Formats: sequence, C-alpha cells, structure tokens
Amino acid sequence: MPTASKTGILYLWHTKTACSAPCSATRRRRWSCNALHGTDYNERDIEITINTLSESLFMPQKNDLSFLINGKLVVMVEHQATINENMPFRFLQPIARIFENGIPNKKAVYRKAMIKLPRPEFIVLYNGTAPFADRETLRLSDAYEQIEGLVDKVNLELEVTVYNINEGRNAETVNRCEELRGYAYFVHRVRYHEAEERKKGTIPEKDITRAAVRKAIQDCKDKSLLMGFWESLTPEEVNMLGTEWDLNTALEVEREEGFEKGLEKAALNALAEGVPVELVSKITMLDIEKVRELSYTIQA
Repeated sequence: MPTASKTGILYLWHTKTACSAPCSATRRRRWSCNALHGTDYNERDIEITINTLSESLFMPQKNDLSFLINGKLVVMVEHQATINENMPFRFLQPIARIFENGIPNKKAVYRKAMIKLPRPEFIVLYNGTAPFADRETLRLSDAYEQIEGLVDKVNLELEVTVYNINEGRNAETVNRCEELRGYAYFVHRVRYHEAEERKKGTIPEKDITRAAVRKAIQDCKDKSLLMGFWESLTPEEVNMLGTEWDLNTALEVEREEGFEKGLEKAALNALAEGVPVELVSKITMLDIEKVRELSYTIQA
C-alpha cells in the first residue's frame, strides 16, 4: 500500500526554505551528509548540487531529496512513516534519469571510452510507529522471482539503507544534524501530547492532534530547536501541520476499507480541511489529477 512519504513539517520545510534560501538549503544537505557518513565537511570541502526531476518523468511524486556531492556521489533520500519494501524499485527509476541527465553528450554512450558515473547512495529515513530496527537494508534482488535450476546470481542490484530516526534511535547519527534532531524531537512530542490529551479527555477527539502539534512546537522552541522554521510559519501553516498529521493516521485506518476507496476517502477529508492538492497527492500517493477531480466534488 502507498505510504505517507512526507509529513507536513518536511513539506513546509522544503517549500519555505529550499527555494527561497538556497545557501541555507545547501548547508542543511551538508549537515545531513555529515550525519549519515560520520564526516565533518565544511563549505570548502564539499560542493553540493541539487538534482531536480520533473514529476511526470517517472512517478506522481518527486523523490524527497536528491543531491550530488563533489560530482562523485549522488545521494537520494526519502522520508517514510511506513516502510515500503518497493523502495529499491522506486529509486531505480529516478537514478537512471539522473545518470542520463548527467551526460552532456547523449551520443557518448555509444563510444568506446567508459563514461564515469557518480556513485549512488539510497537512503530512507523512517519515523513510523511500527517497531523497526535502527538500521536495515532493502535490496532490489529480494523482489526477483526465484527460478528453480538457475544459479543464484544477481546481475542487477540496488540497496537502500533505512535509518530509524525516531527519538532515541540512531542517536549518534541523528544528533550530528540539527534538523534531524529537531524533527525527531518534534514527532516524539506530538505523539506524547496526543496520548496525554486522550488520557485527560478534556477536548474533542477531532481537536487533539492540532493541540498536540501546537504544544510540540512550543516544546521545540523551549529547547531552541528549529527556531527559524517555527518563526516563519503562518497560523494557517501550523493548522496544516495538524491536519496533515490527522491524514497520516486516517490512512492507517482506511486500510480496512480497501485500497483505492480508503485512499480517496482520506484525500477527501484532507481536501475538506484545506490541505493543498499537491500535498494530498504526495501523502496518499494518488495521481495528482485524481486528487484534483476529488477537489472539484468538494467545491461543487
């Protein structure tokens, strides 16, 4: 089943800062690289180029993040709240396009001289509620059909490293990156406040998540985590975080109602709350045109 591949906080972080502050965005990617590799690169050591791909090229959603380090290492990262065992196959499609786009002369592939390609690395950052190891590897070859009598040899492999970034997991890695540390703490506090509000039972269920998000934001501010980001949010965007969080929960519940029907119902609920069409498409992984069709039924 499609998973909630990007929570509202990451969506807002990307749209509010990646385009408007490219230097800051590059700095964050350097921090992420240092966190995942245990390195200590600074501006002079590392040159980062952001890879962009048109959404229509390979899937309804863009990959969460893809960047090229010093022209030699291409890193592709996705965030997920539910582990998707198809991630090796999903990464296979955009990396082929990135390789192709990196060759200025397309005819060079027919020449004798070898074309050097950047070394790829595929990463998933997991922060769902289901139990999961600190780190695990997903392999494309695990999806291959087993044929009796054939030698067990893999001619095409793609490995994805999944990091559990929940509070208290992979602490050494998470703490190397200010944004990862702040994000992990924020998610932890939202879940804590949701549980506490349900115990108290003093506010309606429909308002619990929004209240929890607001309290978690204040918790982050008290610890000076992600300060610039929180201060940049409008009240509408804070409300969007709570609405989107509810959508992630709804998606888990809607599994019981069937695949497409459940997704469409969750999408309709989010659209009714004013969540943007693009974000609903990314979360539900429904085709964006389908989400637009659903939005017209609400407007009618």
